[in-house]
Amino acid sequence: MLLLALLPRAPSEAEALVGWVSESRSLLVWSDELLFFAVVCFGAGARGAFRSGRTRRSIRINVGLEAFGVALVSLLVLLLVVGRLVYPVFGIELSAEVVAMLVSAAFGSLHLALLGFAVAAVALTWSAGNGRGGWLVSIVGIVMGAVFAAGSFPWLTPMWWNVLVAIVLAVWGAMIGLVVPFRHGPEPGAG
Repeated sequence: MLLLALLPRAPSEAEALVGWVSESRSLLVWSDELLFFAVVCFGAGARGAFRSGRTRRSIRINVGLEAFGVALVSLLVLLLVVGRLVYPVFGIELSAEVVAMLVSAAFGSLHLALLGFAVAAVALTWSAGNGRGGWLVSIVGIVMGAVFAAGSFPWLTPMWWNVLVAIVLAVWGAMIGLVVPFRHGPEPGAG
């Protein structure tokens, strides 16, 4: 998502969007390729951190995992849309109106993904923060959720904010991966 945050502001005219996609092609290609691995890693990390039997299920964890699932599906849609923008499937050229629709769908998918991450950040971090001294983890999760919600409108916010949101998302993912296993103990049967 960091590379997507580095894209110049998209124009609002369909004809100009064709040029914008052409000028931004390298960032879009790299974003598309790396987004696939991000989705796989985020999904595997969440599954590892919250697999059943290792953590006690609660409504917060269930809500957080559902929101996380919505975010991952939204990122998959974003992956498909950006891929179609930059790769000429069957050599089919896209009209300016189709490019405009795909760019709109890409930003809509990114919006939905960040809203999912906002809910997941609050719910999962709140659950991970339970325990001694965990209130700080919970507060950080709430702040990160607010950052994701405010960043869910990347077409309205400046580039520096979008970059910050992408960095905070990466930090939140690492924090969940580091905090949850320690809060809930080792895997059952581990020595």
